[in-house]
Amino acid sequence: MSLLDQQDLFGSGPHSVSVGSPVRQFERRSFAGVDGELLLDMGLRGRLLTQAGRLQADTAEDLQQIVTQIEAILDGKLHTLIDNHGLEHAGLLVEDFQLTTPIRRGRRFWCDYTVGYRQVQ
Repeated sequence: MSLLDQQDLFGSGPHSVSVGSPVRQFERRSFAGVDGELLLDMGLRGRLLTQAGRLQADTAEDLQQIVTQIEAILDGKLHTLIDNHGLEHAGLLVEDFQLTTPIRRGRRFWCDYTVGYRQVQ
């Protein structure tokens, strides 16, 4: 179970969180008449995290309410995610939320999703 800002938005179905490595940015400079190049280390620029899973609810209306709550976190603010292994990821900007399947019905209503985060701190 993952918690985003202490809210259980993704607990209705299975999901996983994939954490990328930090990205270091470099600036390359070269000068006429000088062999080689100057490499300026601009420091760390954050990392990408991806969450994928399935949302489930008893009714289509309940499932749409969960989707609406998740869409509300696309607010440009920084959030804290505690992933399904209990690891805390602070300073996350929610960049993207996509339903990857239409809402379907089996025993319950469900749809698959992905969430893209950028850790900036």
